[in-house]
Amino acid sequence: MNAYKFLREGRVGPFSGVRWPAPGEWLQAAGGGGRACEEQVHACRRADLPEWMDAELWRVELDGDVRVDCGKLVADRGRLVERVATWDAVFMAAFAEACTLRARDAALVVLAAPGAAGAARAAGAARAALAGAVDAGAIAAVAADPGVIDDLGADEARAVGYAGDAARHVLGARAQPATAPTHAAVNGFIAAHAAAFAHDDLAAVERERAWQATWIARHAGL
Repeated sequence: MNAYKFLREGRVGPFSGVRWPAPGEWLQAAGGGGRACEEQVHACRRADLPEWMDAELWRVELDGDVRVDCGKLVADRGRLVERVATWDAVFMAAFAEACTLRARDAALVVLAAPGAAGAARAAGAARAALAGAVDAGAIAAVAADPGVIDDLGADEARAVGYAGDAARHVLGARAQPATAPTHAAVNGFIAAHAAAFAHDDLAAVERERAWQATWIARHAGL
């Protein structure tokens, strides 16, 4: 079965610490005792990609008893086929920014909700400022501007805060490329929960994760 696998630098499993062999060589699950991540070989489907990000992304082949278990694939053995060359720090920062724009859009939904006259004026001003912010730097600036956020209600401030937090993760990913996997993963989480908050619907988390998986697959050429 063909699947995907995220690894740390040097083909190392992020949870097990196991170094995968060179492409083409099988990694056999230990089975029996030991740590859970060593008892089976883990990989993921395209839909699972946003949940498991790390420094390296590989196409893998799984064999034996292959099953779905809690948002991942588990198998008796697996082998690396090829590394996805497009998955690098620049790509991860771009994904983090795409999630930031989604968090901004979720905030715009909250800011458009009707409220008392004074609160509505503050929300309207914040909405105009945030709608004009088209990249992470601009979104971070709006979210940190006391003139924009100080008079917002709690819900509006929280929604803008999600977008601002995500924007700062983009800036962090670009300033320190080695940290890009963490920033990208966190922003996927932020965008998903910003959507759920904006729409008051936990199902929005799954919809947002599906959008993220599609974005990754399309832009990475999967």
